[in-house]
Amino acid sequence: MKFFGRKKTKGATADHRRHYRKAPGKKHALTARVQLPVSGTVLPAAVLDVSAGGTSLQIEGGGDELGVGATLWVAFASLRTRAEVPIQAHVVSVMKTKDGATRYGMAFADPDELFTRLEPYFLKFFNRRRLQRVLPELGRSMKADVRSEDGGGFRLDIQDLSEEGIGLALHSEEVEWFGANESFDIEFKIPGANVLWNGTGERIHMTPLKGSHRGGLAFHEPDAKVTPAHGALEVWLNTRRVAMAKWDSAYE
Repeated sequence: MKFFGRKKTKGATADHRRHYRKAPGKKHALTARVQLPVSGTVLPAAVLDVSAGGTSLQIEGGGDELGVGATLWVAFASLRTRAEVPIQAHVVSVMKTKDGATRYGMAFADPDELFTRLEPYFLKFFNRRRLQRVLPELGRSMKADVRSEDGGGFRLDIQDLSEEGIGLALHSEEVEWFGANESFDIEFKIPGANVLWNGTGERIHMTPLKGSHRGGLAFHEPDAKVTPAHGALEVWLNTRRVAMAKWDSAYE
């Protein structure tokens, strides 16, 4: 299975980076400081977006020390109550913005090491899928019938969805079952289409939340777009992405 490795065709809706970028929320803005690699100077940085693979920062005064290829430490604040979370990163792009500021794209040296030090609540800031997650419409729940190889199964609430995976809400009676299995059969109805999506998936994470758990499944290959259901799913996902973008723009 190549969950993050599938190549996208030109013009696809995926972000140009390997992982989909996510901007900090308005209620809980991320902040950061960077330590320059040569002088050791510590500078404040504005966090423009983050993903499982890296971050984009706006930094004033980086100068020649922050060219492409430079390695430095980035310390995120607001990810813990009393402490910063440092991570080593490599500069992969440098771009001047229209207002004269400089935007630096950085790739984390060891993302897994970062995630082991984050409290579970803050994992949501780093979108760990390559494609943008789509949320169900407000006021309309989506459910998936998920079955394990031993014949067990549950009808679970869908938290989010993309072409390559699905996020599910897990409650007390479902957590042990989900954690004890690796592969699952998945079936759900696509909103607005009289068709069921059928496929298989691999468990990639189970994250504890307040009062519940969240489970993530990556769709197996060759669950490719070869049936009417897969085509209908792509249409619905793109429709939801447009609707979500309009919703977000109303608050800008």
